[in-house]
Amino acid sequence: MRQLASDSHVRVALLTLACFLLASTGWIIWLYHLTELSSPLSVDVLTMGVGYLMQAAGIGISLYLARTQNLLRQQRVLSLATAGFVACLVPAILSADLAPVLAFGYLANLLCGTVQGYYLHLLARDVDERHRGIVFGGAYAVSTGCSWLLSIAMRGSLTRGIPGIVTCVVLAVPAIAFIRTFPSPTDDHTAVKPVVGSFASDSSLLLACAVVTLMGLTKGAGFSFPSVDLLEGVSLELSRLLYGIGLLVAGFASDRNRRIGALCCAGALVTPFLMLALSGAAAPATFMWALGYLLNGFFSVFRVVLLADLAVARNKPYLAGLGLLSGRVGDALGTIVAVSLSSSPLVLITVVSALFALTLMLFFVLYQRLYLPVVEPKPTEREIFELFAARHDLSVREREVLRLVLAERTNAEIASELFVSEATVKYHVRNLLKKTGCKNRVEILALYGGAGQEK
Repeated sequence: MRQLASDSHVRVALLTLACFLLASTGWIIWLYHLTELSSPLSVDVLTMGVGYLMQAAGIGISLYLARTQNLLRQQRVLSLATAGFVACLVPAILSADLAPVLAFGYLANLLCGTVQGYYLHLLARDVDERHRGIVFGGAYAVSTGCSWLLSIAMRGSLTRGIPGIVTCVVLAVPAIAFIRTFPSPTDDHTAVKPVVGSFASDSSLLLACAVVTLMGLTKGAGFSFPSVDLLEGVSLELSRLLYGIGLLVAGFASDRNRRIGALCCAGALVTPFLMLALSGAAAPATFMWALGYLLNGFFSVFRVVLLADLAVARNKPYLAGLGLLSGRVGDALGTIVAVSLSSSPLVLITVVSALFALTLMLFFVLYQRLYLPVVEPKPTEREIFELFAARHDLSVREREVLRLVLAERTNAEIASELFVSEATVKYHVRNLLKKTGCKNRVEILALYGGAGQEK
């Protein structure tokens, strides 16, 4: 059984790696081509604004198909979507006119989102929660590293014309092969246990989507992927490498403890404020630029793992795609807000501050609901005594005697306090022993002490 689980993890990781390597490589090529045709701010809106929204729409399509037609049995459709992604890249990369570059680029993003929904579905269905973070984060990290190595090996030709198209065609082959050969079970039931019981509630699912969207919005409004830096000599490929390192670290941290991954993700929201504060200093700004890409890995892993856990708890693994869908919507809206307010820094800081406060408030509501154990208040000594007495059907007088027995009073002392004879006390003590099934006072003390520990 353990070997089967391990094989399943490897298959999902390789499929995710192949699909994301193709998608990320094609996206970089498309992005670079757009920088030749439009201004940097426009490129941000066109790629991380509208482009991400198209990816979210594609994920939504995959969720609908999985819910209504069981997408996992539609390998042919996913293979065609992957091939269509590459086909759309041809005019999106080679055309000299902005209109076809955008039209075919957006269609490629839509198809990319459909494939993303597919492998996130598999991540939830076939990977247990103890390895979900590293399977996803590791696959994304390796694929981003491969994109970086390819760009270095090709001396920048990866980002230009025909060589870029050829690269994408080559990368599409293993992606399609994995999709076509991935086994489809007779049903989509998963036996993976949820992290906590409240994961199954509708309100937790909606709250998680809201938090992920707001995180993306806050992050995107504070700092978007710096397309402007491309014109200032900053390598986008290097930024992807930093992002990959962040993904790997985040995957390990999340699997070690979900709380660690969640808190690191929330703490990373401070980065935009630091970037804004240090924007005038070259060295700190460069450091924050690098840190920002590293911490992006925590956002990516957190949103996917969180919704995958929720999806498993609801026995609807296809819902795992909601994490990336919500994140993409947040990223897109954040980029649009950042570009819209780029000429008004004070307004931008105010808006980001308000978003930051709202995001943290909802995040800690979600964190408390999902990750903090419910601690029942300790019963009082009186409640323990009354429960013990009721459990053994003790009379009023027997309860009075029991209190004094627990205080280790002698029969003579009990008789004196209750104004009865020692014979009467002995009678009640015999009844206590009989009702509690004890042989002597020592056993009564031990039995009562055990009742207190149970509570």
